Amino acid sequence: MQEKVMKLQRFDNPEIFRDTVQDYLIQNEAENNLPLGILNNIISGDYREREPYLALIEEKGELALIALCTPPHPALFSFQKPSPPDEILELILRDLMDFLEDDFVGISGPKKLAARLKDIWEEMTGRKAEKHMAMRIYKLDVVFPPPVSAGFIRPLEKKDRRLITDWLNGFYREAVQESPDPARARKQVELYLKADPKLRGLMIWEKNGIQVSMAGYAGPTLNGIRVGVVYTPPEQRKRGFASAVTAGLSQHLLDMGFKFCFLFTDLLNPTSNYIYQQIGYKPVCDVDRYDFK
Repeated sequence: MQEKVMKLQRFDNPEIFRDTVQDYLIQNEAENNLPLGILNNIISGDYREREPYLALIEEKGELALIALCTPPHPALFSFQKPSPPDEILELILRDLMDFLEDDFVGISGPKKLAARLKDIWEEMTGRKAEKHMAMRIYKLDVVFPPPVSAGFIRPLEKKDRRLITDWLNGFYREAVQESPDPARARKQVELYLKADPKLRGLMIWEKNGIQVSMAGYAGPTLNGIRVGVVYTPPEQRKRGFASAVTAGLSQHLLDMGFKFCFLFTDLLNPTSNYIYQQIGYKPVCDVDRYDFK
């Protein structure tokens, strides 16, 4: 009997899924930091509004592609070099459509792989997908402190709730290009306040008793953790506060025992790409997100 060349396996237990795919994903830990981190968050109890999609495809007994999705977010795909053949991409897309139905709203993955997935999805559905954002993953293992900026870094406190909720809405509007969702922002603030600081947190840069910038972290991998939600309100920009809070947070995370930090940038924002490199972040790979229309 001829061996089946391609095999798709879907998982309903995230811990078993992690045990199955982690060694493979860790081979390119920086490139795969988002699926690794989100998978750990799922195991911790996040993203349970709807059952997450967790699947892999094997080709001739070898892992060929990993995908996960936490609705209403886009599906994520593992870093592959070279990209898998179209037959594998068609198989995973059909399974995503069957499982998620209307909740399959987009894809995010390494640049070339995401582009091919987008093309195949358009051919399969007769619909169009639009590039939502072109991003770059950076990795840091040593912090280069920026010029001293007045103020100091401190953890989020309960008194910051209202302000940070507003800042998160600003971050999603400007950096992620999404409509503000106050309920989502309030929930995120509560998660930061209640979380185990080894897994998730948010730091604030304060000057003369005024909060002027923030940066958060979440999604630990085996050796690293993702920095995100870096935001400075418009009236406080161009004063070095974003560099200060990101460098301070990154050093804090290294001091906690992480070997490196990751972050994503919008390639259309040259300022952020510049300042992160100045404090020690090095480019790893490019990632594109497409939204289905």
